[in-house]
Amino acid sequence: MKLAVVAFLLLLCFLSCHHSAYSGEKKLFTSIISFGDSYADTGNLARWEDPVLESLNLRSPPYGETFFGHPSGRATNGRIVLDFIADALGLLFVPPVLAKGQNFSMGVNFAVAGAPALNLTYLEGQNITLEIPINSSLNDQLRWFEKMKPSLCSNKTPAIALASLSFIMGQFGGNDYLNILINSNMTLEQARSYVPEIVNTISNGVERLIHHGAKYIVVADIIPVGCLPITLAMRPSSNAADYDRYGCLKSFNAGLSLHQNALLRQRVEALRERYPHAKIAFAEHYRPVVAFLQDPDRFGFNSSTTLVSCCGGGGPYNQNWEAPCGKPGATACAAPSKAIYWDDVHLTESAYSYIAQGWLHGPYADPPILHLVN
Repeated sequence: MKLAVVAFLLLLCFLSCHHSAYSGEKKLFTSIISFGDSYADTGNLARWEDPVLESLNLRSPPYGETFFGHPSGRATNGRIVLDFIADALGLLFVPPVLAKGQNFSMGVNFAVAGAPALNLTYLEGQNITLEIPINSSLNDQLRWFEKMKPSLCSNKTPAIALASLSFIMGQFGGNDYLNILINSNMTLEQARSYVPEIVNTISNGVERLIHHGAKYIVVADIIPVGCLPITLAMRPSSNAADYDRYGCLKSFNAGLSLHQNALLRQRVEALRERYPHAKIAFAEHYRPVVAFLQDPDRFGFNSSTTLVSCCGGGGPYNQNWEAPCGKPGATACAAPSKAIYWDDVHLTESAYSYIAQGWLHGPYADPPILHLVN
């Protein structure tokens, strides 16, 4: 596993903390706070000071080449879902909390690439080896937020400010599974046994935010782990029946992604019933990725390389453990916009753009973010 997979992204979109002159009116959302892993990180891991991260590959080109022209701390070639959502709301890109000298009045990002849902000490106690062994789990990020909460929306009391927020909780869990499967070489059954605990951790995180006064919350599901280039390259099968019609490993999608998504949706329904004053939407990563694979031409993707990393060092699925993206021996494809996967774990800017539009307007969020306050 390189960095983190699916960023269980938690976006906190502040609704009424500040007034704005956007289009001559008050903005629908006036700031964003994000939690998650590499699918949401805008630069925290790249700024994290730890000897274990000295050779971090996302600090090197060609990361960031498409939009920023240089590595931005995002684990892709350009922008991520969070960036497109911020832009659609007329906001600036959300700065990472570790960025020095930043003004966080329009939002702050606590997401860290490589972050698991479960705590580091717990995972290590389960004999699970983490590629990035730092304290950056969902609970760690929530503690950072709670410590910073009094300074957010300083023109109001924290309780009043939080009552007017819109929270989007993205995906967590991918790093837990990849650490179990790839770094610890455990079985799919062992990874599946952690799904209920991961869902409990996410659900408890949402409830924790509600207790802080959150009213508008979006909870996102997890992408198909069985379609990731790293899973396909590192856990291949000699049995053709193990693959679906798109070339993904069926058991990994069914046993992990679909299992987690179904349980998480149930927990969202239970939270809606328990807290009727809170408006909770469910956003999807799984379904749009499957849509890309079903009809790549519709989205402008190359139908012959749907499961191949754009950036890599060769080998199956362009996934080479010795030459990952950002390291010597790896190169990027000529047309990243035609690729679904940027590297062995993460999507391209083009794929993130389509997902963001589906979250904002539908059909990949119920209700869509722009309808959440109605």
